[in-house]
Amino acid sequence: MYHAFTPSDGVVPMPSMKSADDTESLISRVSKPALHMTRETRELIERALKYAAEAQRTITEQQSRIEQLETLSMTDELTGLLNRRGFKDAITRALGNARRHEEQGLLVVIDLDGFKPINDTLGHAAGDAMLQHVADFLKARVRNTDYLARTGGDEFAILMVNGDLAPARHRAVELKAELNRATAMISHQRIPVSASFGIAPYDSDASAEQIMHMADVAMYHDKRRRSPQPTQLRSFHAAE
Repeated sequence: MYHAFTPSDGVVPMPSMKSADDTESLISRVSKPALHMTRETRELIERALKYAAEAQRTITEQQSRIEQLETLSMTDELTGLLNRRGFKDAITRALGNARRHEEQGLLVVIDLDGFKPINDTLGHAAGDAMLQHVADFLKARVRNTDYLARTGGDEFAILMVNGDLAPARHRAVELKAELNRATAMISHQRIPVSASFGIAPYDSDASAEQIMHMADVAMYHDKRRRSPQPTQLRSFHAAE
């Protein structure tokens, strides 16, 4: 049973405060002389409410910091894409939607060919530049609704969600052709990009482990089918 407070009770009910702004508003209302209470009581309440406002601001700042840290834990620092952890989370959510809404989609894994010689010959800064170039290339060619990640050292992945399989597969094949025709200007040299692709469809019955395994197997098959990987840095064309 609720008790109806009156000024004679000498107690002011404390409404819930959802934000620092709510607290500041309450301080303002309590500070008005219209309330029938002693000056000492009013000052005590004002002081308590100010402490509550400070605590609320601290909590809000901590929550914002936690959200930032969670974002960083899911993001690749070099490219700004999802990292492996973030991508696994995306796959889990996409498969959940697939089960609820009978959706289907496509997982594409991409592994750069001949990446180690770039690092070994031109240095790690050049290798990082190549990874950033590929990341930017892929960002410009995937839908906003798709998920794009750097899942390993020279490995990328795309999850094409909620779409017909035939058009999605066609987009993946086109993307493979475009990427393997691309070049990157690194260390004053024009370096061709080479990448192997693996494609695996998923539907409402798939599991994350199944589609990731299928895509990896397809990618390694593509890598074996392609030309043998060079053991030394290929001959690059100097930029004009």
